[in-house]
Amino acid sequence: MGEPLTTSARSSALASSAVLSTAGIVVQGVSRLAYTVVLGRVFGTEALGHASALLSLSIFAALLWPTAAGTAASRFFAVAAHEKAGTRPLARLLDRSMAASTTALALAAVPTALVLGNGLGVALSAAWLVAGYGVYAYTRGVQLGRHRAARVALWDGLTAALSLGLVAVVAVVGDPAWALVPLSVAYTVFAVVNWPRSGPGQPATGGVDGVLSFAAWNVLAGLTTNGLLQLAMLAAQYYGPGVQAGVYAAAFTLATPASMLGQAISQIVIPAFAHRSDGASLRDRRTAGLVIGLAGVMALGFGVVAALAPIYLPLFYPAVGVEAVPLLQFLMLGVFVFTIALVPAALLLAAGRSRQVALASISGFVGGLAVIVVSGPSLGVQAGSLGFLVGSSVNLVAMVVLNLRVPGRGRGGPVVESAPTTPGHASDPVNDE
Repeated sequence: MGEPLTTSARSSALASSAVLSTAGIVVQGVSRLAYTVVLGRVFGTEALGHASALLSLSIFAALLWPTAAGTAASRFFAVAAHEKAGTRPLARLLDRSMAASTTALALAAVPTALVLGNGLGVALSAAWLVAGYGVYAYTRGVQLGRHRAARVALWDGLTAALSLGLVAVVAVVGDPAWALVPLSVAYTVFAVVNWPRSGPGQPATGGVDGVLSFAAWNVLAGLTTNGLLQLAMLAAQYYGPGVQAGVYAAAFTLATPASMLGQAISQIVIPAFAHRSDGASLRDRRTAGLVIGLAGVMALGFGVVAALAPIYLPLFYPAVGVEAVPLLQFLMLGVFVFTIALVPAALLLAAGRSRQVALASISGFVGGLAVIVVSGPSLGVQAGSLGFLVGSSVNLVAMVVLNLRVPGRGRGGPVVESAPTTPGHASDPVNDE
């Protein structure tokens, strides 16, 4: 590595990585949209509802460990790269945790899919999807932690193309039992190619301290922030099974890719700020300006998506598109709030404050879940969207307040709860390898 990056160089590198990571997520989101459009057109609205519910199940299951492990990897691999330390102990620890969690979650997916009204064959493919998406989320975090956003974007694109090619085969075969297999294959390929291997450098000393506790707190943080969106789709399947859930799924397939944008940006923010002793807080003017600017761009983008829904949604889903428009427009409001809340939360995670993020998010999750349960019998499929909006709004306020009230830097360097970094190092957040 050369000299530490200047502030302008850091900003440029961060922007470049954010663009690449977001581009990969956009490709994945567009391919997933095309995927569900094909399923809805070939197999019908009810089949679309079942498939969307199981896709949400895979994302929700990943929140129980794999996504948190990926977030931990994005932070701790970045710190190790900054300190030129070996990553073998870190990789082995996270690999073991992934093996255990993936096995348990895949086994649990089978009876869950059966309860949701699927046959045994579909339930088994749901187990593969749960496992595949979990290892995808983990390995993506690893590669972003090593500042390899270009590699991530490349393989996001290649595996997205692979999933679309395979779903075309499924459409020709005409058997909905195979509907989840193309995505499962694509996620598995991404994980195999990007599985962490020991990096160069000196043997790590204490490099795994706090990793599992950081990830464990991030499980709670993930469930209380990201979990509500997936529960919205599962609630639709419960409160409005059949065609109604299929109509909601048509809206949900547009909202889900949009929500992935914030997650892509937060995955860049965490490794970029993980070893910085300055600026990892909204108290810093440049950081606050970055977040406000991002909020403006997102408001414009999501507003356009919502405003144009009456035009494009019926093109994607001719049978239910018109009926799904108001569902999508209201859901996009919740997705916007959710997406913005992820950025200040990522700043806190970068500083090692996963416990604070988790505890602060509980109120939003509990409030949103209560709204879903109470309003479900009367609002039907719309109850999930309302609960998601309420919970996300509470979480956004909590993350902003926590950023403003807790300094990102004290006299002794950054405050880190679960995993100390080295505060004396100069920042060098992005180095594509």
